[in-house]
Amino acid sequence: METLDLSEGRRIDALVLPRTISAALTSENIATLVPRPEADTYELSNIRKVGTIVIDGTVVRIQPKTPIRRLFALLGYARDPAALWRADDIEFDSDVDLYSAVAHAFARSSSSALAGGVLRGYVVREEALPVVRGRWRVTDQITRRAGQILPLEVVYDDYVDDIPENRALKSAAIRLLRFPNLPKSTILSLRRTLRLLDDVATLPAGSGMPGIRIDRRNVRYRGALALARLILTDSSLEHRQGSVVGSGFLVDSWTVFEDFVGAALGEALERRGGIATTQYRSWLDTAGRVSIAPDLIWEVDGRVAACIDLKYKIEHRGAYPNADLYQLVAYCTRFGLDTGHLVYAAGDSEPGIVDVVDGPTILQHALDLDAPFGDLLAQVDELAGSIARSEHRGGSSSRIAMRAPFDARVHR
Repeated sequence: METLDLSEGRRIDALVLPRTISAALTSENIATLVPRPEADTYELSNIRKVGTIVIDGTVVRIQPKTPIRRLFALLGYARDPAALWRADDIEFDSDVDLYSAVAHAFARSSSSALAGGVLRGYVVREEALPVVRGRWRVTDQITRRAGQILPLEVVYDDYVDDIPENRALKSAAIRLLRFPNLPKSTILSLRRTLRLLDDVATLPAGSGMPGIRIDRRNVRYRGALALARLILTDSSLEHRQGSVVGSGFLVDSWTVFEDFVGAALGEALERRGGIATTQYRSWLDTAGRVSIAPDLIWEVDGRVAACIDLKYKIEHRGAYPNADLYQLVAYCTRFGLDTGHLVYAAGDSEPGIVDVVDGPTILQHALDLDAPFGDLLAQVDELAGSIARSEHRGGSSSRIAMRAPFDARVHR
């Protein structure tokens, strides 16, 4: 198959593309394409997604700015902080694409989950049988059989391996095997998973991931199920443009960043007390007409103690420059806060302070995504500590509280 390699943040002034591919990139909101005078030639910019998609026989690979290993770790932590597959010890080749990385991790995780045997569980069966099994459904016998004695309408519990957990694993493995160019070892591992789950049904098309609660019975499936959810729902892609069908795996880097920081920073703040809530729903006006949803709110003793907005990168261009600052000032005004916090990815921003005239002080923080994952979590914890100290000191003393190591670069 032909391959088209793109990179997050890269701009191409003149790119020749078949119309089926340009239509897919546009309709799936993957990038911005502006036609040029030359036939089938486009100016490509603003690549918003990373990953891999196959369209009309062409594999389109979009490499993220963040290394695959790190992006994968952020993706895992955001979906399930306790999932084992977020660890840095997962082996990835330096040039592997995101889809292959997900497939490799799922194959490894599902093999580990099934190593102790296929999980079994009880399911409720309602059937018509020639003998009594379980409980006799008398009402159904009367209404359905019109006085006939046999067969008997019964309901019983059956101990089988055809349960939602196994259906999710099997469906995810089938989805992955549809994609071309996977490493041979990954393909063999996925096929072993399918052989073990041969008697298990697949999930209905379009049904997504079933609701599965993790408990002691199925905890060994936890990592594999988190990946299955990612493959089947959150970031899977089935594209159809006319008669052209594409499939793949794409994620928004900004969504991964904001989900990770929201989860990790929320946990770090709650370790210091209070409750952290992502996408906090509230109103800006007294009439309740203007809705707002700050990325992260920290409440202590029933009051909003801190408001944090998360941005993958600064908006340098557009109709509303400095929109991030305007938004956070509105949030701080709504909650009566003297200090607000903006968290960016390092490289797009440096830590700093914006003193708003007759308004709140906006503290800008930068997280280094290229740091080892443990160090990145330590950065988040230090950030939570500085936010907590700022809240306890209160008001105009918030700058004094910025002496923690994490914020040593803040301009005063």
